[in-house]
Amino acid sequence: MKHKVKILVKTITLIAIIAGALTSCSNHKFRIKGEIYGAEDTSLVLEKSDFQGQWLPIDSVRINRNGGFSISFPAPPSPEIYRLALDDRYIYIPVDSTETITVNTSLEKFGREFTLLGSHNAEQMEKFEKDLHAAISKPSDSIPAFKREVYSRYMKDAPGSIVSFYILTKIVDGKPLYNPTDPEDRKYFGAVATGFKSVRPDDPHTTLLEQTVINALKKRNNENGSFRTIEAEELTLIDMNLQNEKGEYVALSDVAGKGKPVVVIFSLLNQPESPELNIALASIYNSHKGNVEFYNVSLDADQYAWRDAAKNLPWITVYSPGEGNSVDARNYNVYSLPAYFIYDAKGELILRPLSLDELSNSL
Repeated sequence: MKHKVKILVKTITLIAIIAGALTSCSNHKFRIKGEIYGAEDTSLVLEKSDFQGQWLPIDSVRINRNGGFSISFPAPPSPEIYRLALDDRYIYIPVDSTETITVNTSLEKFGREFTLLGSHNAEQMEKFEKDLHAAISKPSDSIPAFKREVYSRYMKDAPGSIVSFYILTKIVDGKPLYNPTDPEDRKYFGAVATGFKSVRPDDPHTTLLEQTVINALKKRNNENGSFRTIEAEELTLIDMNLQNEKGEYVALSDVAGKGKPVVVIFSLLNQPESPELNIALASIYNSHKGNVEFYNVSLDADQYAWRDAAKNLPWITVYSPGEGNSVDARNYNVYSLPAYFIYDAKGELILRPLSLDELSNSL
């Protein structure tokens, strides 16, 4: 039986503008090299997740006649997971900064049996993948014990490790290995999130881990018809103080926590699809008759064209400088547009809707 294993990331294509810009500003690169026996003269693709569970190709290389390959890419601003893709099979690789990772495998065993060398995280990744493939061939009642062992071996003493994040967000055969709606698994999420918060408080993965738990709890409570207070630690306001179309500074904290929900929107106002998006947003905004506020952060390259477009919108519109390298976009872990975030009436970040329909239904 072929087991498909892929990463689950919900908590975010503007990949060329934002994700690319976040890395292209640095000349530092990481390198992945190695040999893939039997795959001579085939194309090997390097991919990266867009934080919405979608993997996007960012580079490729032709494997030489001896099975060798080498590929380099700008180092990420914080540790990330990349993957090598070959014929719909994948090898996942943790990258901290500018290390060189060596991969050795064969065409036949690609994605199942391989070695990773060059960093402690790479070696841990190889060991975990081997443990995982061995575990999923055993009876399902052995999985809880396997997860406890994995936590003890790979996550407990590795606060802020990108490998811990990868393991915790795995999907195996269409189901999460660790399910945040399960009370037992939620303990692992809490422990790993705490580790990230202590070591990497500004890392986007920290926010994503916390938001994953919050969203899972909300989903579980809604399915059970329960409206209990979210049990996970609530996220505090991630403030911004940006200029509106009139040149006046408007802070998110000026409107959030003032008695009504606030929707933070990251978008572009000068793209072909922008009018359609704004019409849909206006429908949601008007339906609440002043009982909800929008704080629309624009990442347009042309600030003057943005200002003209912003004048026509009835909600708060502000401009975040830096285009694809916007600090505000990075703080909110925005890797594609549009992106939405809901603060409740108390000013607590409670949800990250992934679509307009989810945004509308959540308000």
